[in-house]
Amino acid sequence: MGFNSTVLEPIVTTIASILLLSNNLTDEDGFNLSSSASSTISSTTGGTTPTPAPTTFTTEPSFPNSHGIQGIIKMGGITYTDFPVCTSWLPINHIYFQLANIFLFLSYLAPNGIYGILYLRITLTIGCMFFSLWGWVVLCAFDTFLWNAIFVLINLIHVIVICYYLRPVRFTPELEQVYKSLFQPLKVSRHQFKRVINCMKLIRYVKFQEIYAQEKITRVDSLSLVLSGRLVISQNGRALHIVSQHQFLDSPEWFGVSTDEFFQVSATAIEDSRVLIWHRDKLKLTIMGDQFLQAVFDHILGRDVVKKLMQVNESLSGMGNGHCVANLSDDSESKPLLVVKKGEESGSITAIINRQLQGGGDDEESLLEHQLEAAVVESPQVLAPLTS
Repeated sequence: MGFNSTVLEPIVTTIASILLLSNNLTDEDGFNLSSSASSTISSTTGGTTPTPAPTTFTTEPSFPNSHGIQGIIKMGGITYTDFPVCTSWLPINHIYFQLANIFLFLSYLAPNGIYGILYLRITLTIGCMFFSLWGWVVLCAFDTFLWNAIFVLINLIHVIVICYYLRPVRFTPELEQVYKSLFQPLKVSRHQFKRVINCMKLIRYVKFQEIYAQEKITRVDSLSLVLSGRLVISQNGRALHIVSQHQFLDSPEWFGVSTDEFFQVSATAIEDSRVLIWHRDKLKLTIMGDQFLQAVFDHILGRDVVKKLMQVNESLSGMGNGHCVANLSDDSESKPLLVVKKGEESGSITAIINRQLQGGGDDEESLLEHQLEAAVVESPQVLAPLTS
C-alpha cells in the first residue's frame, strides 16, 4: 500500500515553510526546501514529476545573526549552533536606572532581625520607585512603570506596619519602675508589658490604717502589686509580715485559688500606699495565649511566695525566750524582723498602729519605728495561710 502524495505534500510543505521563516532562509541561499520536499515525495510514490538535479552549494549557507531566539538547527544531517556575540554596546542607561539598581544592591546587604527587615523594605521601596520613574520618564513603558509602582506600594505598606510595631511604648513613672525592676530583666518587651497593663483594673490609693483586704470577707478576684508604701499582712489580729514596694499582696492566692474564694489573711496599710490592681481572670486569659508571659508571671509570683516563706522560716528559727531579731532581706534592703511570744499584746496589728498614733519619747518612737518595719510572727501556724 503506497503513500498518498496529495495528503503528505501540504504537511511537509508547511513544516518546511516554518523552518525557513524561523531561520530567515531565502531562495538566494540556494536551498529551496519546499520544492525539494515535493520532488522527494513524488519520486517515492512513483509520480510523473521529474526528480530535479541535486543542488550544489558553492558557498556555506548563511545564517543571519538575528537578535531573536537562537538554537540548534539540523539541516541535511549537519548541526549548526549559532552563538551571538555583541559587536556594539548600547549607551549607559539613565541615572534613574542606576540609582534603582544601587538600592537593590543595598537591599541585598540587609542584616537579620526586625531592624534588618525594616532596612530591606525601605531600600526596596526606594529602588522600585526609581525603576518606576525610569519606566515613566525615560523608557516610556507603561508596564515597567505599573509593575514597579505596585512594588513600591507593597513595600511601603510593610514599612508602615514595621514602624508601627517598633513605635516607642511609654508608661507612667510608677509603671516604668515596675517594668524595669520586675519584667525587663526577664526580657519582656514593652509591647508585651503593654498587654499586661491593659488588664489593669485601677491604681488604688490606700490611706494609713485602711484595710485593703479582710480575711474571709474579701474575694480573691484580683492581683495586687504595691507601687509605694507598705502594708502589713495579719491573721486574727496578729501580724505575719510586711509587704513593701514592688511586692505582691496576694501572690500565694495566685496558685490554686479560684476567684470565688476568700482571703485567709488581712492586709492593712501602715503608711499611705498605692496599689496596682489587675483583673485576675482577664490577666490569666491574656497570658494564657502567650507561654512566655505565662512563664514570666509564674516565675515572678513564685519567687514572691518563696521570699515570704523564707521570711517566716527565718523568723521562726530565731525565736527565743524573749524578743529576738531575725534578718528580713529582699532585693533592695535588709529589714529587722521582731519576734515575740504568743500572747504578748505588742505583737498585734492593733498595737502597732495605736503606738504610732499615740507617740511617745525619743526611745519609744525609735522602738515603734523599729516595730513598724518588723514582721511580728505569732506561731508556726502562720505558714498555713501563706501556702493555702
